[in-house]
Amino acid sequence: MNETIIDYYDNLAKDYDHDRFSNSYGRFIDYQERRVLSQWNVTPSGTVDLACGTGRLTDFAEMGVDASEGMLAEARKRHVAKHFICAPGQATTLPDESVDTVISFHLMMHLEPSLIQEIGEEMARILRPGGRFIFDIPSQCRRALLGKKRDSWHGSTGLDLKDVEEIFGGKFAIKRRHGIMMLPVHHLPKFLRKPLRSLDYALCGSMLKSHSSYVVYELIKR
Repeated sequence: MNETIIDYYDNLAKDYDHDRFSNSYGRFIDYQERRVLSQWNVTPSGTVDLACGTGRLTDFAEMGVDASEGMLAEARKRHVAKHFICAPGQATTLPDESVDTVISFHLMMHLEPSLIQEIGEEMARILRPGGRFIFDIPSQCRRALLGKKRDSWHGSTGLDLKDVEEIFGGKFAIKRRHGIMMLPVHHLPKFLRKPLRSLDYALCGSMLKSHSSYVVYELIKR
């Protein structure tokens, strides 16, 4: 994992949840991510939260892994009974075929495709046969439609369905996808954001899902 990324999150750790998820925009995203995980029956038993950060979604897992010690310090405060490991996604230190499900949010978008592929290989190593790898990635389809380009590492990588198949297809099969945030939420008045969450979620599950801001993939280990 890039040391620049680790340092960035170490420095943000104490204020990360307040700055990113205590506002109506952050709550909009958190609501949709939790709804996907619940709909896909993700439960803590046998589940690892990769790039768990402050543990925002670690209530869906029994263990968290993150490369930032600063973020893990916050996660341990939130989930005092859970186990956390400081390690990068491509070298988790977990035993072979020891995990049923891995969830990972807001990680892949910061990484080069070559490193994403290394993480995929690590997931194939630690997951049991038939195990699930659930992760999100910005939609390259939407970025191309809007003509958006990123100049820094932060959120720079977007993928489309074909890209995901090429990166993970040798070891995983794509079971299903669901979008996150179809509407331009950051442009909506704050008082409209909560009432529109369910409509947005429905759109993100429709045939338009590839045009959501992010797409969540559920991969099954072959």
